Amino acid sequence: MKSESPNIKSCGSCSSDSVKNWEGRLCFCGKQARVYTSWTLKNPGRRFYTCSTPKEIQGCHFFEWIDEGFSGRAFDVITHLNHRRIFLEEKLKHVEEDLEENIEKRRTLKDEKLQLIDGNKAFEADLKLIRRQLKLCVLVCVLLFAVVLMSF
Repeated sequence: MKSESPNIKSCGSCSSDSVKNWEGRLCFCGKQARVYTSWTLKNPGRRFYTCSTPKEIQGCHFFEWIDEGFSGRAFDVITHLNHRRIFLEEKLKHVEEDLEENIEKRRTLKDEKLQLIDGNKAFEADLKLIRRQLKLCVLVCVLLFAVVLMSF
């Protein structure tokens, strides 16, 4: 088996296989190697062994391909599907961002609506007070007018 090393540090282009560790392969530090599937553009769908020590701890950098590379039509189909997956992941990311933005806008609009409702209530209370004061003022004016008329 060929032993070339893909960029494993950012394993966004590989996924852990749910299958048990094949053949109980051990890495250089004596631990059982993990099986991953590469989703790089160069090696889509190929499985490989790698050290089971987490990337942050810097294991022994063991790497070994399990599968031979795909060729011809299989490679083209897998590559096409991989490109489609990447496209759909990007589209999903944008949809999620738009959704989050719309949720935030909705919260803002809800807050503004509540402020307008509170402002409207205050306005209605002020208007009611002004109407009462206006009625009182008209009553006082009518009484003053009546007093002035009686004095003539």
